[in-house]
Amino acid sequence: MLGRVSEAAENEQFVRIEMDGASIEALIRSASIEELRSDSTELERRQALSRGATALDALCGLGDRQGTGAIWDVLCELDRAQLLSFATFAISEMAQHTEYHWADRPDD
Repeated sequence: MLGRVSEAAENEQFVRIEMDGASIEALIRSASIEELRSDSTELERRQALSRGATALDALCGLGDRQGTGAIWDVLCELDRAQLLSFATFAISEMAQHTEYHWADRPDD
């Protein structure tokens, strides 16, 4: 198992942002996470990551309501750089907010 949600998170009721797929796609594009650089200002970084977090929450809500296919419909509209940067951001967020860890490999 790669990770799991902590018990505290499992017991909480999450209220997801409700947006349609096209709006989520536009939000991911407007976040411009792929344009962040080491010399980006703190304001630019905060704004991009905040938009990314909002888009991720809305994407999870879309998946809850319409299923995985709706998520893929949004993601397939992004160009390669946007998809890779958003996916990297999403993995980072999940690792930060769950008990994410690599599974132990059995001894060979």
